[in-house]
Amino acid sequence: QALSLKVSVADSKLCPRYQAVVMQNVKVEASPWWLQKKLITAGIRPINNIVDITNFILLLTAQPMHAFDYAKLEGKEIKVRAAKNGEKIQALDGNTYNLKDTMLVIADGQRPAAIAGVMGGEATAINKETSTIVFESANFDPTSVRKTSQALNLRSDSSMRFEKGLSSYATADALAMAVELAEELANAEVASKIFDTKRGAYVAKKYSFPIAGFASYLG
Repeated sequence: QALSLKVSVADSKLCPRYQAVVMQNVKVEASPWWLQKKLITAGIRPINNIVDITNFILLLTAQPMHAFDYAKLEGKEIKVRAAKNGEKIQALDGNTYNLKDTMLVIADGQRPAAIAGVMGGEATAINKETSTIVFESANFDPTSVRKTSQALNLRSDSSMRFEKGLSSYATADALAMAVELAEELANAEVASKIFDTKRGAYVAKKYSFPIAGFASYLG
């Protein structure tokens, strides 16, 4: 049976693509040793199988991901919107941050659930009791992420990648990989359609390239 989720993006310039899927009957536990070992070798602390899957995909593809506890999302809703001046969020690092309307957040029906491209919030975090999750795979404007990260003095593995600019095509492969690993490592089952909000077709950038001049530089 499909579980309901409402996904909306208020500013497609700051969030060119947002993909999400609900997964149920999730068994949250420690990851198998092969996965823990890969994360430890890369300097990332293993937490649980769902969080570890998102970090593993970050290392494999450079596409940051996030997982929300579906039961903790107020109104079963995800809104990508500007923060309101005075809104606060307790992030996964344990600190509380004061947000401004220049910052992009992932909100549920009532409050910010994550700082877009930077860090998730404690209120919707995955824990041992979690049984239904929402995987997020999204693309955010690099300048917006960098300015938010600097203003909050909060850098993360995600923000460092988004700041450099990522392809909006990358979200789909990362999400598919997360679903497959969650089925394999957490007995999870897909419980919704794949939500896919995007600004439009990707247009590749074109650059003129003086091949003869470049050859002379290289010798």
